[in-house]
Amino acid sequence: GQMGGQMGQMGMGQMGGGSQMGQMGGQMGGFGGLPGMGLPGGQQLNAGGQPGFGMPGQQFQGQASMGTPFQQSQAPEADERTLEDLACTVGPHREIWSVAKQIFRNVFQETLPWQPIPREQLSMTMESALQLIKSANAMTPQTAEECGLGKLTIQLFSFASIEEPQVLLQLFSGFEQLASPVLTMLLDMPWAALSQTGWPLIALLAQINQRKAQLGALNDERVDGLDSPIARQFQAQIMAALAARDGGAAQEAATAYLSTSPQSGSETALASLTALAAQALASPDPQERLQILDILQQALKQVVGSGPELDLALSTRWPLWGVLHVAMDAFGG
Repeated sequence: GQMGGQMGQMGMGQMGGGSQMGQMGGQMGGFGGLPGMGLPGGQQLNAGGQPGFGMPGQQFQGQASMGTPFQQSQAPEADERTLEDLACTVGPHREIWSVAKQIFRNVFQETLPWQPIPREQLSMTMESALQLIKSANAMTPQTAEECGLGKLTIQLFSFASIEEPQVLLQLFSGFEQLASPVLTMLLDMPWAALSQTGWPLIALLAQINQRKAQLGALNDERVDGLDSPIARQFQAQIMAALAARDGGAAQEAATAYLSTSPQSGSETALASLTALAAQALASPDPQERLQILDILQQALKQVVGSGPELDLALSTRWPLWGVLHVAMDAFGG
């Protein structure tokens, strides 16, 4: 089914090279800006529901607080005005979008990011924020160019909480208007800047991954590199470390895997990306974490450059997306 409204012109071009931040502000306008944002099968997003939930801040042993402030000056590639546009801190409805953003963020703070959030909870969160936005007339044809990244967040919420999750199996393969802006944010925008916008895009990708797991629609062991004993050992270690919230153990396991893995082909890419994400998560030094995340983003570009490849990466058995969310959210707005 086609989703209502125009997703906006993102100008993906070749995914090998990063586009400039300054070009993104205007391009992010108008994601499904019409009053009724359509869903597959002609459904409409309903208003109502309960506000989002507050949540505990997870601390990992041997790791700095994940809420460490990240100064604007430390994201040299980010254009200040572009960040304001993407964060929706400018414009006539900025206060409404700010409240909606906090509702969206709160839902991810009760559950560890590599664990599933109940579909009903995601749905209530989306509906309560959407009701607020619509009541302020912040989603009309006249506001089509306002807060594109917030509207993209709503689109992702609608899919992460969809009742018929089979649509998630090839979500980005079959829906270019959604894949294009998500790939642009994921591959071309500096991750520190994406985090500073405050929109929980990576957390939503992690939940889409979890919904696929609930369907049993994950990659086979070969695709995830889990036909290797070294990879299986690393997966067991990283899952145990995450369950114990032990950043030191996660970092140790990741470093050991990266130093011993004999392969460098695509079959080990998702494992290696997870190891890099774990190193970033556990690093107590913001600059070191930023450097690791930059390496990770460049590596991700070699693995994901299209909708089908993003679907494959979101079908992984590795806790990549949840770990990446925590590592990036230290710089969150």
